Amino acid sequence: MPQVGVREGEKLHEIMVTEEDSPMTYEYEKHFIIYPHYSWWGKEKVIPGGRKVPEGFEYSSGSNPDWLGIEELPKRLKVFEAE
Repeated sequence: MPQVGVREGEKLHEIMVTEEDSPMTYEYEKHFIIYPHYSWWGKEKVIPGGRKVPEGFEYSSGSNPDWLGIEELPKRLKVFEAE
């Protein structure tokens, strides 16, 4: 029988955007983009529509406000079955 729950050594949360990356990170409607830290990379290459995150910003899966509830999971799986 498959094990359910947290396994030994398994991470519960992961840092997706570090504080060190915040100076080059922009938030868009449904995602973040961490742009390169190269001298040749200019701000003109930043994709429009995003907003710069504050200095020291950090994003972790533990601070994600959108959690999939147990009621929602079967609904989403049915969508995949129908396709």
